[in-house]
Amino acid sequence: MTGKLVEIPAINTNTLTNKFCQKMHSSCEKCICWDCYSFAMLEGSRKNCAPAWEKNSILLKSNILKEIPQFNTLYFRFDGHGELINETHFINYLLITEHNPKTTFSLFTKRHKLVKRVLETRKKPQNLILVYSNPIVDRITDKIPYYFDKVFNTTTEKSTRDNCTGRKCIECLACYTHGTDTLVEMKKARS
Repeated sequence: MTGKLVEIPAINTNTLTNKFCQKMHSSCEKCICWDCYSFAMLEGSRKNCAPAWEKNSILLKSNILKEIPQFNTLYFRFDGHGELINETHFINYLLITEHNPKTTFSLFTKRHKLVKRVLETRKKPQNLILVYSNPIVDRITDKIPYYFDKVFNTTTEKSTRDNCTGRKCIECLACYTHGTDTLVEMKKARS
């Protein structure tokens, strides 16, 4: 990953082919998805990543993994680019998390109902931090959906509640540790 996510490894999926992302990007003007950084990057500076991330999407959404990757890192991000595609995708992330108990995984997702459906029948690993990514820009909420650990909010102007903007994730780790429940970041203007 680059930018604020430098030094945090990630598994990414293809936002451009994710039906949920397509719908949110095209129909939700008040949502962060309307101006999605991943869509913009995959259509521009990160166009070369789309084929590899599409392979990840297909692998993670199609079948339960038979071979689970092993990681040698303290912190890991699921979908630094991308979003949960379906229940199989989330179950595969749970399996990866369980297989790597010494790594703390963070998953930002807007798909709280999908997460709830899966976690009603499976146990959430302790080393998984679930962050509800509030889709509505400039509407800070403290309400954390069931099974989630935190809520992440985005604003277009500086807020007194901003506790994220201007820091690298590896130096902060609020999204990778238990504690701070509500996170607020001012959305960067794209050049």
